[in-house]
Amino acid sequence: MKKILSKMKASLKMSSLLFLVGLAFVFAMFQGGFVSWFLFYSFLPFAIYSFILFCYPIHGFRVERVLSKNELRTGENVGVKIVISRKTSFPLFFLLVEEKLPKRLEQNMTEAQKKIIFPWFKREFTINYSLEKLPRGEHFFKGIRLKTGDFLGLFDKEAVFDLPGKLLVYPAYFELPYRQLDQLFDQGRAGTANRLQRENSIVSGVRDYQPGDQLSWINWKATAKKNDIMTKEFEEMKSRDIFLMLDESPTERFEAMVTYAASFVHSVSKKGIQIGFYRTGKGGDALPVRSGELQRQKLFYSLAKACTNASVPIERTIEKNASIIPSNAALVIITGGMTLQTVEWISLSKINQSITIFSINRDPSLSREEIVAREFAKAKGINVKYIEKELFEAGIPEVIAQ
Repeated sequence: MKKILSKMKASLKMSSLLFLVGLAFVFAMFQGGFVSWFLFYSFLPFAIYSFILFCYPIHGFRVERVLSKNELRTGENVGVKIVISRKTSFPLFFLLVEEKLPKRLEQNMTEAQKKIIFPWFKREFTINYSLEKLPRGEHFFKGIRLKTGDFLGLFDKEAVFDLPGKLLVYPAYFELPYRQLDQLFDQGRAGTANRLQRENSIVSGVRDYQPGDQLSWINWKATAKKNDIMTKEFEEMKSRDIFLMLDESPTERFEAMVTYAASFVHSVSKKGIQIGFYRTGKGGDALPVRSGELQRQKLFYSLAKACTNASVPIERTIEKNASIIPSNAALVIITGGMTLQTVEWISLSKINQSITIFSINRDPSLSREEIVAREFAKAKGINVKYIEKELFEAGIPEVIAQ
């Protein structure tokens, strides 16, 4: 229907142009004299130009978009160059170039989204613009629209060029202090140690007794020598593998959560620790525990696509997907809201490893419910850390609300 209306509109405009040319010719014939013929011959070039433009193949233009970089970090800038070329030198009075950007990128343009240039006889022309302070995510370019017209305003030619492109913006990250990472392997085991079947593991050494150790783990020979209770140390207990879960429930603190998760992944990967990852929202495929630069890139790519689309709370997700969590890895959860109910559900889940929860807080002070939830978690052997959102975004990730 739209195509039919467009053709009818073009035919009507062509009929109007021919009518004007005929009217000018008839006026010159009947009126005679220099003035009337001067008007006719003055109008004739504009009419001829409009007729040629009506047949001009603007769809034959070649349009190319070139990005200075395809992968960036949050907050960085990218330069965009649009190159337009054509085969003929037919003069164009103007050319309107419009970049169809995703909505999240429109507000990051330093210049107007539409730009008018005056190519005239040029066969190739270039437009440059930049996108600044890019938001995290996977952004897809759509296409470019070109539009031109004649001097009389009767005809306009328009063409849309489908130019798909992708811009991947990874989350920003900071260097986390070592003490925060090291605490993952020293805390949060007391309440869960008795669930682990250590008897079937390989004994690798002895260590001091810790609350929660079973009597069958006590090494009596070492205890007699040192005159202090010593327990067996198993290979599983020396494992420094981590399985990270990101809570994608809707919250205003989500970007801070993603930034902290990226900082955690970066710092852990630098130390050679194996890490797996899972997002609780839709499309959050589990990444198995691995190490190396390739694993780091996979985790950062998954974090770049993270969004608040989780339909169930984090505790229900853990209960439902407990099978994807390796039994010999420390579970680390990053969330934006810690409640007593969350801790209760997590503690009841059949997970046989230590659990550490990082809760990104909006305020520097803790509410009564958060304090109670932390104490309850501590009693269950779950390590809870509250991180102040504003301080972390300012680049001070080591400050933890106590």
